[in-house]
Amino acid sequence: MKILAVTSNPRLTGMLKFALPALTVASLLALTSNAPAAVIREGPSYRPTGANYQIFAAQGIDPSTPLGKTGFNPQVNRNFEINPSIGVTYDKGNGLTDFGLGLYKNAAGVTQSTGLNIQFDSSVIASSVIFTVADFDISQNATFFNPNKVEPGVLIFGPGNTLLANVSPTDIFSALMPSTAGNDIWNINLGQLLENVNLSRDTAVSGFLLFADMLDGEKANSDPYLLLSVGSGMSVVPEPATYLGGLGLIGLLLAAHAKAVLKRNRA
Repeated sequence: MKILAVTSNPRLTGMLKFALPALTVASLLALTSNAPAAVIREGPSYRPTGANYQIFAAQGIDPSTPLGKTGFNPQVNRNFEINPSIGVTYDKGNGLTDFGLGLYKNAAGVTQSTGLNIQFDSSVIASSVIFTVADFDISQNATFFNPNKVEPGVLIFGPGNTLLANVSPTDIFSALMPSTAGNDIWNINLGQLLENVNLSRDTAVSGFLLFADMLDGEKANSDPYLLLSVGSGMSVVPEPATYLGGLGLIGLLLAAHAKAVLKRNRA
């Protein structure tokens, strides 16, 4: 952008012809095309195309309000620092601030976290859910999260949005799987997180909340991490009515089979 602004001045354009003889119009356009995409604010919630879940923005998360505080207008954003990515734009009462998942100070100077609450349309099996996060500033050889960056936390919800687990950074770190999409991009299996806190990896879940931990000395304002995606192919848990319908059909089939066998025996 700066190069294009300079070259719009005729006098400086002539100077650039001598200072930068190798730069053509095409190369200038190529340079500017690599600029980060503008942040897109999607509003309080966002549903990716074709997804079976919805993402809700949260802010004001701390130990006393783990789901976040009300009375604010946080928004889900896309393309903050990484394109594509999903983050949070938080509201301090005097305007919106584009951000990711991290710690910030509210208007009173109190440290709080932003959050993304992913809610499935219907319950799914935890082990079938893989989500991808990025930008912890760590490598595959790291022994833990970067203490000068941000450490994640995850709340996992069961049917009816009952809280199943509050997963710590330690239990999250051991579940990180390097992604082939690039450096410092990590896949996390939701079932593995449950297993790490001694719950079944095949538990039915209705959603999960991503946020930034603040119980291990982390400081605001932190350099946030970002959600890249929530994987497809999740196993939906049948509703009770579906179970009853299936059992009824099985009962009818068994009764018909028994009747046929009895008829043959009598013949």
